[in-house]
Amino acid sequence: WEVTQSDSLYPKSLASPLQILKDASDGASDYGNKFGEPLCVGYTRTYGWRNPETGERREWIKPIMFSGGLGQIDHGMLEKDVPEVGMLVVKLGGPAYKVGLGGGAASSTESGNRDADLDFNAVQRGDGEMSQKLYRVVRTCIEMGVEKNPILSIHDQGAGGNCNCVKEVVEPVGGRIYLRDVVLGDASMSALEVWGAEYQENDVVLVNDSADGIGVLSKVCQRERLPFSVIGQVTGDGRVVVTDNKSTDVDADKADPVFDLPLELVL
Repeated sequence: WEVTQSDSLYPKSLASPLQILKDASDGASDYGNKFGEPLCVGYTRTYGWRNPETGERREWIKPIMFSGGLGQIDHGMLEKDVPEVGMLVVKLGGPAYKVGLGGGAASSTESGNRDADLDFNAVQRGDGEMSQKLYRVVRTCIEMGVEKNPILSIHDQGAGGNCNCVKEVVEPVGGRIYLRDVVLGDASMSALEVWGAEYQENDVVLVNDSADGIGVLSKVCQRERLPFSVIGQVTGDGRVVVTDNKSTDVDADKADPVFDLPLELVL
């Protein structure tokens, strides 16, 4: 379906659909092997058509690839606990970088009609080793059983980064978040970048502020050498308040927030 003789058919910032399909398949298999969960099923979809009367071409220049593995879960852990005042908001996984910025905006606009830097920044990068560490931490907690599992609620970080998963994990109760408690891989990141970057291999969880809560979870993370940080707590006021400081800073709770809205307006 591709006309490869002309380089002008595709934006300079994008690979051709055929190349995307080849590299995506190879990349998914490679990532799965590094992660420790080999790819076992998948398929691709693409489409191209030329109008025989007008010569107009229509196609997906970003073809779709689906892949998957198999998993299981204890029936007693199917539902998350409801957030309660005082619970800690904890990030698990790799440090924050300036990747995945504008991912939602980039994937929702017509490709090729924007700056190439936006395309590049919107791409999420995978780290199979970090994903395996995160997986081992979560699995260890699950294998403690329903009564001893320190993780009370969990949300995977994806599109939207912290500004998506953190808000949802404290729903509907609300919470206060200290952005500078997030582990950074790039110290130059602004508050907006820390809040919105879609860096991967990251989960946000709720745990109790106790020896059998954050105490147990921190020991498991240290054993698996997985970065983690307490970035806030559940407040119960129905709002998400985000400040550009550390919780240990003097007058941290008196700092002007960079984000303060009712949950019902941002979910």
